[in-house]
Amino acid sequence: MVLGSFTGIRIGLATIKAFCDVKNKPCIAVSSLEALAYTLDEDDSYICSMIDAKHDNIYFSIFEKPNENYIKIHDFSFGSINDLLAVLGSLKKNIFFVGNCGILYKDVIKSSLTNDVFFGEDTLVSSKYVGVCAYDKFMKKEILSSNELNALYLKKSSAEETLEVKS
Repeated sequence: MVLGSFTGIRIGLATIKAFCDVKNKPCIAVSSLEALAYTLDEDDSYICSMIDAKHDNIYFSIFEKPNENYIKIHDFSFGSINDLLAVLGSLKKNIFFVGNCGILYKDVIKSSLTNDVFFGEDTLVSSKYVGVCAYDKFMKKEILSSNELNALYLKKSSAEETLEVKS
């Protein structure tokens, strides 16, 4: 999953698919939320990746890292901070927050959770961690054909939202 404009995502994926098809090569999908989780090397804790989706919404997912492997324990989601807090309320270990929403929602998170919580800086997705995550997926044989590579849209485009309102 790549976060960005709908058109930008489509153009980027079409380019990658073309390279893979022309060279007959497989590909590996890495989401922005996965790459953010890889910025932390915390064992025996949860890692909550969060990216601002505007209008008081966030993109988020939750990972843990037992024995050197990152495991997604909550799927990629779009919602409010309250949606995230409802998921986090059942977790018992420390939670580390990465992404550009940790600081934004720091006070509400701290006041709502009983876990020990830690906040990274305004972490950005780095090509280094996209590469490390892709390497891990390659080693685990999580390889796709270009036909299997698709955009993961967690939110509808503004055109789709406009059509829904008119219907």
